[in-house]
Amino acid sequence: MKILRHLLAVALLLAGSAALSAAPPAKTTAPKPDKHTQHRQAAADFFVGHIPRLKIELSPEQREKLQKDERNYAEATLTEATLAGPVIYQKVAVKLKGSAGSFQKLDAKPGMTLRFDKAKGGERFHGMTKIHLNNGAQDGTYLNEFIAGEMGRRAGVPASRCSHAFVELNGRDLGLYVVKEAFTQDFLAAFYKNTDGDLYDGGFCSEINENTEKDRGDPHDKAGIKELIAASQEPDNAKRWERLGKILDVEKFISFCVLEDIVCHWDGYNFNRNNYRFYRDPDSGKFSFFLHGMDQVFGDENFPVMRGFDSLVGGAVMRCPQGAALYRARFDYLHKNLLVKEDWSARITTEGRRVREAIAAKDGGWAKAYENQINEARSKVARRITAIGKQLGVPVKPVVFDAKGALKIGPGWTFQGTEGGQGDEVKIENRDCLRLVATGAASPSWRQTVRLEAGRYRFEAMARTAGVAATDDERGKGAGLRVSGLPKRANFIEGDASWQALSYEFETGGGDVPLVAELRATKGEVWFLRDSFKIVRGK
Repeated sequence: MKILRHLLAVALLLAGSAALSAAPPAKTTAPKPDKHTQHRQAAADFFVGHIPRLKIELSPEQREKLQKDERNYAEATLTEATLAGPVIYQKVAVKLKGSAGSFQKLDAKPGMTLRFDKAKGGERFHGMTKIHLNNGAQDGTYLNEFIAGEMGRRAGVPASRCSHAFVELNGRDLGLYVVKEAFTQDFLAAFYKNTDGDLYDGGFCSEINENTEKDRGDPHDKAGIKELIAASQEPDNAKRWERLGKILDVEKFISFCVLEDIVCHWDGYNFNRNNYRFYRDPDSGKFSFFLHGMDQVFGDENFPVMRGFDSLVGGAVMRCPQGAALYRARFDYLHKNLLVKEDWSARITTEGRRVREAIAAKDGGWAKAYENQINEARSKVARRITAIGKQLGVPVKPVVFDAKGALKIGPGWTFQGTEGGQGDEVKIENRDCLRLVATGAASPSWRQTVRLEAGRYRFEAMARTAGVAATDDERGKGAGLRVSGLPKRANFIEGDASWQALSYEFETGGGDVPLVAELRATKGEVWFLRDSFKIVRGK
């Protein structure tokens, strides 16, 4: 009996071993993507998918609330018409967005921000908690932000992804919109391992030491931004470069600067201190900047590739010889590896036709007209890339100073106007002058760019004024001289003033220096003596 039990046990053991050897290997489960990855994938599918119709419904009470306070959220219902049928989002927060050129009232074609997480239990919109609906008021192609953002991301510069949608508001067809992802934690996760850092909104035409708001992070902790401001304001080049390297991701910032220049982003951080966000990575402790608000890009194919910056941080970096050298090297690299190697005309054509096909389903005449907008977008980008190549390929030698260390600034001045500002070339006392006139709050200017070697200089000219009522802002007041992108000028003339000398001392790391002779006033006029403009080399 014992022998039989022993034999049975051996048989069972052998049978079990055979079964195990014949069994397929156990399946291994791939790790589940983290939530940010899942959300970004859902968003990625939306940005390349069907162009939907979004129907926004506001109750009479919520509509009245939004009309009275356009910049604060009201509650709405959003219905997305998809290929699989309607998808309804309840308790969606809606407010109006836009600034001087793009803002429109609720009864027109308003730009809007939609949040899906304001109410408890809100459902994400294709993985996103917040989106922007841009009305295209300043971009008839509806492609500028899309293509500039893609260029930025391929260069490693954070920028939002974009798509399109047709929008209805309380049954009123508002037409085509650009759908843009917002700067949320999910957005940050695409560019940073740690998304718990400080995210700042630069505000409207404001520098980092003015009206910035912290969108993420402890609102009371201002140590990081104070350190960035102090480093940027350090007067000594060598010390400034060292301090900036501790608080600013210089390489990423250089790429950001180059991209703003490539896409001619005159309304961005470096050239207008507008449309920007910046983030302090808690892992490195350093700041980097995001591209934003690029609906007016590619407007000037000859936008200089080496020029001064109006921004505090950009000017601080570029005044250091190391910064200017890195900028030029990065520009050369991105021209070769981003602009020339990529077929941007084909990319614009693909996205433009995607939009046109969606338009054709609504209106064949509109679709035919939109083909011209695709051609315009493609042509602008192609001309810009060609112009950049010409600028980079033709070295311009710095100007030559006379034996006394002075350089006369002759012909080549161009007028830059603003609303209420005028400029012309006149004679006064039989002498050639550049005149500026203010007939309302204005800041008209005469400008010329010169290429200088690294060093200290003084910009000089003679001027006289009549009836100037000066305004004062961060760049200066009254009539005066400055260099675009460098600190505020102290020189000014106002009221009725006879001929007198103006001067502005500055330092450059080398490259193109934009000279500005301007009037910042609510009324009055100034004459700059044309043959008095000069640059004097410092010691």
